[in-house]
Amino acid sequence: MTADGGGTGGGGAAIASGPHGAAAERARGLLLVLAGVLAYVILHVGFRMLASDVLGEDDTLEQVLVQDLRLGYEARQPPLYDWVLYAVQQLTGPRLVSFLAIKYAALTATAVLIYFAAFRILGDRLWAVLTVESLALIYQIAWRYHEGFTHEVLAMVAVTATLVAFLRLYDHGRLRDYILFGVVTGLGVMTEPNYSVYQMCLWSAALLQPAIAARTVRPLLAVSLAIALLIASPWLWWLVSDTAHWDAIWRATGRGALKDRAIGVKDALRGPIMYLLPLVAILPAVFPGYAATAWADVRGLWAGIGRRDAPADLERFVLSTLLAGIVLSLVGGVVLGIGGYAMHVLMPLYVTSVIWLIAVARRSPRGAGRQALFAKLALAIAVIALLARLANMFIHDPVCGKCRWGIPYDGLARAMLERGFAPEGTIVAIDDELAGNLRQLFPQARVVLGGPRPFRPESVRELSGNIAYVWDSKDPPAKVDAGLAGVPGPGRAALAKSDLVKVGWTHLWKPTGYRTSDWQVLVERR
Repeated sequence: MTADGGGTGGGGAAIASGPHGAAAERARGLLLVLAGVLAYVILHVGFRMLASDVLGEDDTLEQVLVQDLRLGYEARQPPLYDWVLYAVQQLTGPRLVSFLAIKYAALTATAVLIYFAAFRILGDRLWAVLTVESLALIYQIAWRYHEGFTHEVLAMVAVTATLVAFLRLYDHGRLRDYILFGVVTGLGVMTEPNYSVYQMCLWSAALLQPAIAARTVRPLLAVSLAIALLIASPWLWWLVSDTAHWDAIWRATGRGALKDRAIGVKDALRGPIMYLLPLVAILPAVFPGYAATAWADVRGLWAGIGRRDAPADLERFVLSTLLAGIVLSLVGGVVLGIGGYAMHVLMPLYVTSVIWLIAVARRSPRGAGRQALFAKLALAIAVIALLARLANMFIHDPVCGKCRWGIPYDGLARAMLERGFAPEGTIVAIDDELAGNLRQLFPQARVVLGGPRPFRPESVRELSGNIAYVWDSKDPPAKVDAGLAGVPGPGRAALAKSDLVKVGWTHLWKPTGYRTSDWQVLVERR
């Protein structure tokens, strides 16, 4: 690596051509990114809406939570995603399209911001475009992103925006740059807990290079901090206002037992690799000498730490944020027993790592000669992933397991109406997937969620009027009783009078009813 992030693999041509030439190069690359991302978004959104309107995974809980606007919803998650979803649903209603709009707007923003950061650091339009394309080679983004994530999608935007804002501090250091950094930081803090960890990684990496720290660590940072605290203050006030919130956070971090600490250390070490697969496996296969170049970067990092005479190196800076994330994860695992988390929680922490990964490819022997191969491979894998999703969404059995896209909630809704449920009544469910999907089908209804993560909208002070109790017929009585604990209900004797509702699934070639979903329904009036 060379000063200011420049490498030896042919990069820096755009920057070397002067400010006007660099701007034109960046604009051309941006058009490529936007064209590719928009085509990707249109295909995924279009097929998803054609396939099914069933909500999946994390979307269903958020669907229940945003029935009203609150300063906070869950102590373990800041509320920015919930606020954005609430605002969008004022226009769309509680429907699938509201989740898709946020998710794919966030994906587009992340791609654009990654491109801007990569162009600034790598100094080359094509390599910056390839950096964006490399996201398609990360399983958590290419596959899991489409169904499983809520708060993380905004956290990815916040992290990439933070890197771009930080680069503005480095390049210019004007008052407006520090104001922008403060705004981005304040919003980022309210996206997802790992955003704050990324901030610690960012500034740790900056302090390791005096040449970068001298241009960014300035008194004006106080302005950024003040703005960030001001923006985040409503949620922070809610967080400190009740000790129960702190108890919930502590429970989420782990109990600090030896077993928890061991799991935390294991996840801290394997996390970045598991998150970045299969990208980190494909890069050495495409670019000869990749592993040796990457290892040389890591070894060179330690040699340059703290050297005041060393020039700034933005590629090394990104590498340092990656390594700082590993170190902080290890500390969290050892001290607090934080571990056992799903890989997608690492998305915000390591999403900018692709810039360094592609920088290594650029500086590898024959790096420039393998650009086209890498681009074609990434495109092919993106197409394969799309085709696999289509099989999951449209074929169901035997392609997928749970096949949540095929669950016939609309048949359940008809059965509830037949039993006297009023669309503006109250629904009580103990499962968030059931509760969230029923709210979509009954947008005027109030939905109360029981179970381990209970929720009651503020409009429901007490259960009255037209009420429907719904639960999976396979749930054992003990689970139903526990789920309804704390929810004023009809009691076990009345629940025994509930109706069994069996709704058949549809399939492309199998007869309707080849598989059924079974629920218990009790409708009463108070």
